[in-house]
Amino acid sequence: MLHVVYLMHPSGVCLLDQKFGELELDSTLVAGFFSAIREFARMVSKGKGEARIVEMGEFYITYAAGDYIVVAAVVDRDDNRLQVLQALDKVIDRFSDQYEETLKTWDGKLVFFSFTPELNQLLNNGFIGKNDVPAPKLKRGLPRLMVKLGQISEQEYNVAKQCDGKHSPREIAQIVGLPQDDVDVLLYKLVKLDLIK
Repeated sequence: MLHVVYLMHPSGVCLLDQKFGELELDSTLVAGFFSAIREFARMVSKGKGEARIVEMGEFYITYAAGDYIVVAAVVDRDDNRLQVLQALDKVIDRFSDQYEETLKTWDGKLVFFSFTPELNQLLNNGFIGKNDVPAPKLKRGLPRLMVKLGQISEQEYNVAKQCDGKHSPREIAQIVGLPQDDVDVLLYKLVKLDLIK
């Protein structure tokens, strides 16, 4: 279950939060935390990557970022990470469609964003990630040349080759010898590249 979802400006200011569970967190503190994590990940990766999933005890925290909005969620540890990341992307797309002009010229003053009903719908009232996701499957052949050309990484290639529609993300993680979190992020990237469904 999603416990809390935060919509934040990339500067680290929380614009909207929606609570689904019993977890109580200060939205200002969470927004600052994510801003710091994103900046640290950019520094460590020299601008080439971001942390997408941070495990914290029985929960994990994940986020997705757009041009004008960052969406973060505190989620139960056993929920499907790929499903949650894809849902957060949809939230970014819809919120950006509605408020892009406001966000482009945003001056830091808090504004009321009427987005809660749509947010609840997109996140299945906090239950997104609870359903089993079909095993990922390649949409077409995957030539090794994509790795040599730098279009995908070696790890992404190895994970994609296991996407035969028969193996779950957890099974793929075992086959390729990577942590579940890493495989979920790699699958998320492969979906965004339109290589798997």
